[in-house]
Amino acid sequence: MVEIRNFRTEDAEKVCSFKMKSATVNFPGCTFNREMFKRLLLKNSGKFPDRIKVAEDDGKIVGYIWFKVIESAMGVFGRTEHIFVDESYRSKGIGRKLMDAAEDYFMRHGIKTAKLTVTSTNKTAISLYSDMGYEVKRYRMEKDL
Repeated sequence: MVEIRNFRTEDAEKVCSFKMKSATVNFPGCTFNREMFKRLLLKNSGKFPDRIKVAEDDGKIVGYIWFKVIESAMGVFGRTEHIFVDESYRSKGIGRKLMDAAEDYFMRHGIKTAKLTVTSTNKTAISLYSDMGYEVKRYRMEKDL
């Protein structure tokens, strides 16, 4: 049975490999700096140990979510930074469990809005987020220079 728990330092390599897979698929041609990601992951997990969760199945890490609380001039909101579920574990409700963990955290801390960014071609993720009540409020656009 898959359990959701707080990230531990020893999970870093697996989470980094998941992020690398995600970056390669969602951002073809993008350069992913694994060491920088690992430094940021460990720094953030040290400051906010309950804002990075992993999905674990019988001792095996099969997914993760990293979320933040953002304080801005537009208010305070929760934002999912990264989420990934191993290909062989997809369509089993793990992504929803990870999202639920983030939303539970936000609600416990009085945060009323949750935001995320999703690649426009990731139809499976878009479907999950839509089913969970997320709506398109803005378009984030990019241009390579």
